[in-house]
Amino acid sequence: MTHLLLVVTKTFTKRAWLAAVLAVCLLVLGSLSLRELIYLLEGPTDSGSVNPFHFHFAFLATSWVTFIAVCLQALQGSQQMIRGLPISSARIASGLMFSSVGVVVLLSLVTNGLYRLVFFDEHWLADYWPVLGPLLFLCTLVMVGYHCFWSMHAPGFLKVAGWGMAFGLLFYWFVSRYYPHGFAKGVVPWSHVTLTEFVTLQLVSLVAWLGGVRAYSNIRNGAAMPSPQWDQTQLWWTALITGRIPERMSVPLSRRMTLARMHWSGSCQRAVIVGGILFGVAVLIVNLAAAAMYDSSSPELNNLLELSETFQVSTLVLSGIAAIGVTIMLAGSVAGTGNTEMNRSLAMTPLSDRELSASLFGNMWKTCLACSVMLQLALLLSYAGFLMMQGTEIVHSNYDMGEWLKQNLIYSSVAMIGSWILTANLLALCWTGRQWVCNTVVGVVVGGSVTFMIISQILRSSGFYQAAQLLEKSVFLVMTLSIISATIGAWLDAGKRCLIRKRTRNAALCCSIAGLVLFKTWVFRQTVGPDHWIGFLWIATLIALILAPFATIPLALSWNRHR
Repeated sequence: MTHLLLVVTKTFTKRAWLAAVLAVCLLVLGSLSLRELIYLLEGPTDSGSVNPFHFHFAFLATSWVTFIAVCLQALQGSQQMIRGLPISSARIASGLMFSSVGVVVLLSLVTNGLYRLVFFDEHWLADYWPVLGPLLFLCTLVMVGYHCFWSMHAPGFLKVAGWGMAFGLLFYWFVSRYYPHGFAKGVVPWSHVTLTEFVTLQLVSLVAWLGGVRAYSNIRNGAAMPSPQWDQTQLWWTALITGRIPERMSVPLSRRMTLARMHWSGSCQRAVIVGGILFGVAVLIVNLAAAAMYDSSSPELNNLLELSETFQVSTLVLSGIAAIGVTIMLAGSVAGTGNTEMNRSLAMTPLSDRELSASLFGNMWKTCLACSVMLQLALLLSYAGFLMMQGTEIVHSNYDMGEWLKQNLIYSSVAMIGSWILTANLLALCWTGRQWVCNTVVGVVVGGSVTFMIISQILRSSGFYQAAQLLEKSVFLVMTLSIISATIGAWLDAGKRCLIRKRTRNAALCCSIAGLVLFKTWVFRQTVGPDHWIGFLWIATLIALILAPFATIPLALSWNRHR
């Protein structure tokens, strides 16, 4: 039995380690990129003028979602095999739950340790960056999450309401730790965990563990059944989203439209529901929670423009996570059994490679557009909810509407363009069907970024500032020229294979030239500086990343179809 319990733990951790490494790299490199973006928008500031605690809750939300996603990915890949082991359900459930807690603790400690090396000073734990309290709460949240996940295999409306109330009370208790003197007072770091708080978290974890074991036993025994009301609602919802309405007359569709509709109902609808609706609700909840803490009578503690920036940053971060989730769901839509060949219904469809790629590409950009629009709509609803809480007179007295509109335009543009670049280019890698291509590209990017960051930090800490600047400019030059040349090569190859139309190539060329001309026009109106070539290369690389999927996705699908 002990050997089989070790098998459960080993199987889970083996499927989690790669995603765990990528999660840590994403959090560290993402924070560095966000810092550079803030410097780009607001200009460089003194390190002492930036309070890291302002970003503490954004880090908690991002890291928790990322760590839980790592655990879910490992659980999805291992639970089917683990369920058949000759071992009791209590041992399997306990092994999965405690393995997840161990992974979360390790990832949190490693990430916070890297943050200490890159961002913080020696007084970080006591002054502005609490670790123990949030980590204990995250462990409890993982245990409660497993209980909820397994119990919802037998869903019911009362159960949904109960779990919603339970999570609401959990997060209310957690937020109240940062307001020991009441919500009317200022927010302070949760630097010290009292004995009462520790015992409370352990009791909740114990109850969640017992409930999770029981729920998993019901699943394994086949006793987990949804309520009749839930079954009826699910049938109604399925009919609604698939459009299977008996009164509607059937209209003959072309082969391309039939393929596009089949692909949409098979994978894209689920991606829109998760990446657009669920993450939109998450944006709304996070922003309204921040708005509920705002006190208009204490301007020295609550800055209205900072609250607006909190809305925008949370939307930006959740947009990036939603883009990764959409990519994961769409990546498997063209894969066959075992990912050894293309899905036969797609590979054998009587369409040319160009028509096949056009259908799948059209569904992909519609999915990205729908998710981005829903997330931006959630941001607008957040502002509407804030106005309902505080009243419209607060806007007239404190807001510079021009600055507010400019700020929202910048963040919304970054969120939408960044989501497109991330989703489309990652899908181009995944849709090749070659695992080694994805691993090589991701490994080179992540490994190169980590190596570059370490070498740059060593040079700067040793006083070699000129060498560090030369290294940064050299790496930037190599990276941008590689991306631009690879994009041009992909467009030429796709045109040679007749995978894209001539008018598509002409439109891409016109957009590229127009973007570069607009940038040069803007530069000429600014003060002439020595580093405008960096901005020119940066804009050219951005345009290349935006336009690259129009060529790389048809090439990837053609390569996958004929392997």
